[in-house]
Amino acid sequence: MVSAGLDTVPGNLVMGLASLSTPEGQRIQQKAYEAIQSTYPSGDAWHRCLDEERIPYITAFVKEVLRYWTVIPICLPRVSVKDIEWQGAVIPKGTTFYMNAYAADYDRSYFGDDVYTFRPERYLKVEDGGDGAFKEEAGTPHYGYGAGSRMCAGSHLANRELFVAFVRLIVAFEMVGPENAADKPVMDCLDANAIPTSLTMEPKSFKMGFKVRDQEKLEKWIAESEENTKHP
Repeated sequence: MVSAGLDTVPGNLVMGLASLSTPEGQRIQQKAYEAIQSTYPSGDAWHRCLDEERIPYITAFVKEVLRYWTVIPICLPRVSVKDIEWQGAVIPKGTTFYMNAYAADYDRSYFGDDVYTFRPERYLKVEDGGDGAFKEEAGTPHYGYGAGSRMCAGSHLANRELFVAFVRLIVAFEMVGPENAADKPVMDCLDANAIPTSLTMEPKSFKMGFKVRDQEKLEKWIAESEENTKHP
């Protein structure tokens, strides 16, 4: 289950960082950082995010990463086990199906007219209380894991990995764009793939910067993490 995500999770992680390095990503990043600090005012998000998922904006950000950067554009094939009647036609048993996950993730009738905009807020809505608090929207968030009973078996693990990774990255660093415009990431899901014929996305190279928010805290967090994981 872990090894199955060695091609997909890194692609989402790398391109999620690419999104944060853009000019619009600065706004998203600041909003995410404020959400983390608001949820964990004592500054213990680094460790607490391993055990709980209490930051709706980060959850929404992860969902938008999975939607916008559809790392498996065409899902793995499935074969029908019985005849299927659809709109007056019969699709015979044994037919191979491929789901176009990219097309589904960029479906304007489902996600709205701004499908080519990276916007985590599409997964949030303001509570009726008027206090500005967020809660998650219901429904199918994206098709990055496929859909139905045969969707990715490791989706929950991947969600947790991405959530923890982005919480830690955002709380520890400020992500900025490259000094040279030629080094910017490609922000189109298909054009960003260095190997268009591959099953999974292989991000094209780009550059970005990481500014440490608090060197002392970061060194402390890393030391604590190394201590907590040095024994099997």
